[in-house]
Amino acid sequence: MTNPWLGVEAVSQWLSNTVRHRPWAISIEITHNCTANCQHCDKGERIDDEKLASPEEYLRIYKQLRPIVIQISGGEPLLRKDLLDIIRILKKPGHLPYLVLVTNASLLTVEKYAALKRAGIDQFSISLDFPDSRHDENRRIPGLYAHLDDIIPRITRNGNGDINVLTAVTRLNYPYLLDNLRVAERWRTRMNLSIYTAGRTGNRDLLISSPQDLEMFRTVVDKLIEEKRKGACIFASEAVLNRYYRFFERGANANGCKAGIRCLVVNPDGRLCPCAMKPETAYGSLRELQEHFSRTNHCSDCYISMRAHTEKSLGEMARDVWVSRMGR
Repeated sequence: MTNPWLGVEAVSQWLSNTVRHRPWAISIEITHNCTANCQHCDKGERIDDEKLASPEEYLRIYKQLRPIVIQISGGEPLLRKDLLDIIRILKKPGHLPYLVLVTNASLLTVEKYAALKRAGIDQFSISLDFPDSRHDENRRIPGLYAHLDDIIPRITRNGNGDINVLTAVTRLNYPYLLDNLRVAERWRTRMNLSIYTAGRTGNRDLLISSPQDLEMFRTVVDKLIEEKRKGACIFASEAVLNRYYRFFERGANANGCKAGIRCLVVNPDGRLCPCAMKPETAYGSLRELQEHFSRTNHCSDCYISMRAHTEKSLGEMARDVWVSRMGR
């Protein structure tokens, strides 16, 4: 049974972390190995001698940082044979942290989903680049879209409401975001967006930059906002959707990145780094990361989902929670 005081616990932890300059959310990349080799990502090549932290080491990091939300990600996290052990050691049933598994779902089955839920996963974030087999081409996994089209409806049939489909928006797929929304609705999931950045791959061709593309992307964003106002299950708020547009319009986000303060990434080996685009900028402690990176950080090269949702003001967060609870 869900703890009825979980909201109070989350607010208390939010206040504590804000005062102590500890992150609200972290992403533990438990492996950099992946089953996919996506055009927009730097992961894909297999690392045979990858150094991996133990579940106990990840727990030690959690106890030091006390984030409200933990993303368990990769690479492809389902490749870790001790994934269930990692989840169990991090999750106290009915309490924080809120655990999100980020996966391409190529290895997901109904049985694995059930085991992951029992272990403590609160939400699944499943990647969807295109609304058809072009998703296979982008991920370089033949048959992946058909697999998702089979497995996700079988899972959501139970009505748990715990699956988001996440699209990394690029110049190639932004025209199809409304089609992705229709797929998400058919699958009975919620749609979320993140923004492609060249920081991972160095490929600026996938950025939305031409005047024609920007004009068309503005139209797509406006239509998504219209759909959201009519009740479509879109995770991002109107403010965040507009900021996604402004990121491409300006070519950067000039608001001041709070990597290492509001959010951070844990490398597979347990070292802390400010974000997924800087895996080699790694430190042994939060104090060291903030001292040597966050204090002088002026990076404006990304506006991924984690950054967008952890840099909201308290008022905006409260409003978004209220809107969500009202079913809008």
